[in-house]
Amino acid sequence: VFVAIRTIGNIMIVTTLLQFMFACIGVQLFKGKFYRCTDEAKQFPEDCKGTFILYKDGEVDQPVIRDRVWYNSDYNFDNVLSAMMALFTVSTFEGWPALLYKAIDSNGENIGPVYNNRVEISIFFIIYIIIIAFFMMNIFVGFVIVTFQEQGELEYKNCELDKNQRQCVEYALKARPLRRYIPKNPYQYKFWYVVNSTGFEYIMFALIMLNTLCLAVQHYEQSPFFNYTMDILNMVFTAVFTVEMVLKLIAFKPMGYFSDSWNVFDFLIVIGSIIDVVLGEIDPFAKPTEAPPTGEPGNSEESSRISITFFRLFRVMRLVKLLSRGEGIRTLLWTFVKSFQALPYVALLIAMLFFIYAVIGMQTFGKIALQDHTQINRNNNFQTFFSVCTTSFQVCHWRSLAGDHAGMHAWKAM
Repeated sequence: VFVAIRTIGNIMIVTTLLQFMFACIGVQLFKGKFYRCTDEAKQFPEDCKGTFILYKDGEVDQPVIRDRVWYNSDYNFDNVLSAMMALFTVSTFEGWPALLYKAIDSNGENIGPVYNNRVEISIFFIIYIIIIAFFMMNIFVGFVIVTFQEQGELEYKNCELDKNQRQCVEYALKARPLRRYIPKNPYQYKFWYVVNSTGFEYIMFALIMLNTLCLAVQHYEQSPFFNYTMDILNMVFTAVFTVEMVLKLIAFKPMGYFSDSWNVFDFLIVIGSIIDVVLGEIDPFAKPTEAPPTGEPGNSEESSRISITFFRLFRVMRLVKLLSRGEGIRTLLWTFVKSFQALPYVALLIAMLFFIYAVIGMQTFGKIALQDHTQINRNNNFQTFFSVCTTSFQVCHWRSLAGDHAGMHAWKAM
């Protein structure tokens, strides 16, 4: 257990950093957009006053008078800490569909929801679940198991070469020396010496941490001065990282610079950040410091969506640069990327199993009559291939879907 602590620490660092990145993205996407009125017919806080009549369970003969209250969701993305807590509930698979539905219905800051307003925003939660809930948790368990296996092999250290040792010998025989570019031009060598120095690495690391701090302090209902300060700091960080990119281009030349995948990633981040700054200066609605004019909420939302939902996310992607600062973390990230290569095969296997069970379900239960007030209804049935697949999917995730009783009805249907 103590030997595995170092590996577990690296996994926790990467997982926490990814959690923080998704939280920052969530703040940019859903900040202040989970407010609503107890009377769903009211969308603005100034209209959410007085009382309204609520018909319990849709029965018109059971009216109940309720007070209109403008409230925020218990799990929201108004700041980074709240966003991390909300995403943690998503990673546990407990009640996360309710949070997903609120995100899909989100309309604007301090504005009530609109049904299925942003269905495409569900991609954010899907990617988060795949990366955090599936891969990172499985990598955590896998590394612990591998560590215990390595400790078990130590009992045979006085014996002949085991399987792992033979693999190490084969790797040593096939390994090739690492090629490192050193310029011959004395002026270019000065730039190369600077970008490869330890001091330069520490300076860039400190700047990345400051950029991380600036992202962490953003929240809902920021003052205009705070927004203006964040915009200026974003321009400063963009300029600094642009200078870093130019220095490395001079030091390594374009061919040597783009031969490193981390440099390519940094290049894309810098280009995206520059586009974000340019769009922020050109498009007045892309600036959070300026409120959209009254009467045109749809146009302002559409005009600022490109900057907010895409190019502004490059600010968050700068945090990935932290992953290149540690050898152990880079090894873990390499394992994480390699795990994605097996994802298509796992998906094909799951799809094949769903197909087999769908065919069996259609043959066995396909002729059962549909009744809306029973478990076999228009939503949960076995009459078509698509309906069998959706019903089977609900059964596989019945604990998460039990909040709206869909998964429980699917289980009863089975």
